[in-house]
Amino acid sequence: MSSLIKHFYNSKKINKLLTSLEFDDLANNLYWYDIPIKFASSMNGFLRVLFWRSWNSFCKFFLSFVSISKISDSKNYQYQNPKNYGAESIYYKIIEKKSPKLSNPSIWNLKNLNSKPWFEKDKWSKYLENNSRIIKEEFLSSDLKTIEHPGNQMLAENGEWSSITLIGAKGKNLIYEKNFPNTFKLLKCMPINETYGFVAFSKLSPGTHIKPHTGSSNLRLRYHLGIKVPEPDLVNIRVGDQTKPWIEDKCIIFDDSFEHEVIHNGKKDRIVLIVDLWHPQIKDSYVNLLKLNEFKNFGKI
Repeated sequence: MSSLIKHFYNSKKINKLLTSLEFDDLANNLYWYDIPIKFASSMNGFLRVLFWRSWNSFCKFFLSFVSISKISDSKNYQYQNPKNYGAESIYYKIIEKKSPKLSNPSIWNLKNLNSKPWFEKDKWSKYLENNSRIIKEEFLSSDLKTIEHPGNQMLAENGEWSSITLIGAKGKNLIYEKNFPNTFKLLKCMPINETYGFVAFSKLSPGTHIKPHTGSSNLRLRYHLGIKVPEPDLVNIRVGDQTKPWIEDKCIIFDDSFEHEVIHNGKKDRIVLIVDLWHPQIKDSYVNLLKLNEFKNFGKI
């Protein structure tokens, strides 16, 4: 009940912010799951969420008395309740599988973005590449062990996907600032999407296959800087319908709202730094609005 009360007041705040004509385009084109944010933050939107939650709770209660081991739906994509790295939503909608050539984010979708799976190098990729030695030396000298990635159990077949998260769902991970002071200093100069993205060192063990999936939002671009890539010919990532390798000290850029998967056929660990930046097509005034805690916490339990 407390989650619903918080969601009600947060919805009222967002709905008031969106009344400005300046944000009319955003209000009509930004979707939270399958609901336009303008409607989702209205009273009718709140009632829809309330009804959905009540019905969903009833269905779960009913199914607890029957065997559901064989319940599946091949049309559903990412069948499990989408969670944004530990933050469960008060409402969700299972997304349907689309062509890999189409953006298909699971939670936040700005539908009038003219995006694409892969992006050419830009000033931020060059910035990361120019500072790769600093970042890499700091990571290797830290001697910290990665921990299981939040998506490991759901998405990793064989092997293991682990990480060290510098910026996550709860903001900067301050316990790592003393280990990576120079990296954090470099990140301060970048338009990090802390609201809908994260920054992390990501490690794949040999033999790992990250199953095809899409990210939670198309409001970001994902930058991968190669930190440790001893076998570039044996580990690669497919985004959309194009596959690319990682190269040590080099950066690749993609929109992870497009379907992507990773295959590691090598015998050594692959480590990259993941940096999520605001999508460059989003206006600065929209970014400033979307950074607010009202949006960051919208619908989260």
